[in-house]
Amino acid sequence: MGEGRRCARPGCRAWAMRGHDYCWAHRPGEREPPGASEALRARIEERVAAVLEQAGSAQPLAEEIGALRLVLARVLAEQDDPERLATSIPRIVDTVVRAMRAQHALSGAMAEHLTEALTQVLVELGLGEE
Repeated sequence: MGEGRRCARPGCRAWAMRGHDYCWAHRPGEREPPGASEALRARIEERVAAVLEQAGSAQPLAEEIGALRLVLARVLAEQDDPERLATSIPRIVDTVVRAMRAQHALSGAMAEHLTEALTQVLVELGLGEE
């Protein structure tokens, strides 16, 4: 049995298909059209600009959430390996969701509900206004 070779695409650690220089994911005939990567790059640059603009907003963690979304977009744009995508995307999305929950908690929504509950308890005890 012959020795296997790594895929010729820089950064790829997959094994090349027998008789070829690239792995299954990086086959030369399966690449996206040349204009598609430029369009994707332009969309990512627009998103980067939006994230930087959002950084000045009053919402806590907005910059971090924007950065996580940028990481997700970059992984989707640059990663071709389906197995890596299957493990990376859920991790990133989970992190974004946790950051958004923290942002919601920090924004005062939780405090507002707590204030309402405490006011109701005080009213019931006769220590607050009705």
